[in-house]
Amino acid sequence: MPLNDQLISVSIEFCYSVDFIGAEKLPNLFSRQLLQNVKDISGTLPILRLGGNTQDKAAYCENCPESMNSTYRPGSTEAIDISFSRGLFTAMNENMPSKQEYIFGLNLGRNDIEVPKAELRAALKYLDQSKVVAYELGNEPDHFTMASYDFRPNDTWSMAAYVQETLEWLPQLSSGKSFQYGSIAASPATSSGFTLVQALQFGVSKLKQVTIFSSHAYQGNVCTAANGALVKIEDYINHLKTVQYYSAYIGEIAAAKSLGKTYHMGETSSAACHGKDGVSNTMGGLLWTIDYSFYMATLGLDRIFFHNGRGDYFYSFWEPIGGSNLSPQPHINPQYYSLLFHASAISGLNSPRIYRVAHLDTNNLAHYAVYSGNQLKKMVILNTQLYNSTTDERPVKHVDISSIFGNKLKFKRLSAPTTIAKTGVTWGNQAVDEKTGKFVGKETWESVNNGVVDVFASEAVIIEKKN
Repeated sequence: MPLNDQLISVSIEFCYSVDFIGAEKLPNLFSRQLLQNVKDISGTLPILRLGGNTQDKAAYCENCPESMNSTYRPGSTEAIDISFSRGLFTAMNENMPSKQEYIFGLNLGRNDIEVPKAELRAALKYLDQSKVVAYELGNEPDHFTMASYDFRPNDTWSMAAYVQETLEWLPQLSSGKSFQYGSIAASPATSSGFTLVQALQFGVSKLKQVTIFSSHAYQGNVCTAANGALVKIEDYINHLKTVQYYSAYIGEIAAAKSLGKTYHMGETSSAACHGKDGVSNTMGGLLWTIDYSFYMATLGLDRIFFHNGRGDYFYSFWEPIGGSNLSPQPHINPQYYSLLFHASAISGLNSPRIYRVAHLDTNNLAHYAVYSGNQLKKMVILNTQLYNSTTDERPVKHVDISSIFGNKLKFKRLSAPTTIAKTGVTWGNQAVDEKTGKFVGKETWESVNNGVVDVFASEAVIIEKKN
């Protein structure tokens, strides 16, 4: 299957857009450097999707002085009302590395077509359209009847109603632009009718503006204490559980591909309601992020967007500005290194492709073969075995790939002190400085002459033939 240059991309909760990219004339230099690191390795930037629950609580304000202004309930970390101005579009144009691309969320929740019309008119006027991969009308329509949203009446809202509404709205909005469609929250394995397969049956193929179909996925949730107690690191570092859970999306991918469309996991992470401290923001969470992304790529997914926010967003790749009790300073979380790992996996390849070597996989060992066109160039090995002790001898897998690349190998190692480590991650013996976002340390490629690579518990490696 093709391995997209932007496979691992970034979703940002809409109300935090300015925190991540900065306001007009005030770029977030930390975010910019973290994105530039990825481009420096692979030559390509991840896409930034500005969306989420709060895109359906936003409206454009032509004369507002601030790039974005958000209102919050006490104790809440998601805005209940947002206004944004042309300054947001100027920041998107200027603040991030050159050729930064976006998916931009429009408001469907308010149930007034004039709101997204105004947003799109402003975007077309002030935002460099070469930076726009697609627009997205609404977020998680299958949640619109929930009490916390109350966007649509429960007795009349359904997949058929959603498709019919978008069949009426999108032709009025498109202006020849591409749209991402769906953004459905529920897993196809559990949903009550809200799936892309259902959307096709209700006529969504008539929408020529739609170039991308999107699902959302969270393997667990911490939205209640009871559900949060079920979110355990052991379930995320079990490779075969990851395969089992996300195989439910095979039908959704097939639905998109049957129309020749791109398929995105348009918003995702470990646990809904901002992740779990000690699970999402750990080395184990990082290995799950890579495993999940690469596995989905082998199914035909094009890109996967991991969600980010401020403060209690434990699954964020990075905290952009600090200032909260939980995140007083800007910093990266281990998950950020998934961007660097993927960038290294595709670096130097033409038309990268990826395949899962399923017959070698176990609960705690995953194998992915990465090709340049039709030529095998790299092997990715993840050892997801739990390791929490700093005193016991660390378990190791001796991976023999001499039959693939011969005896002379070089490899780069992703490591951390333990599975539950929140800091101390290194990629090829380098780390990312918490203040500048730049690499520190000297990049290290290890080598062997016997075709066997030692991969310790809670580590991952990219292996190449040594010339």
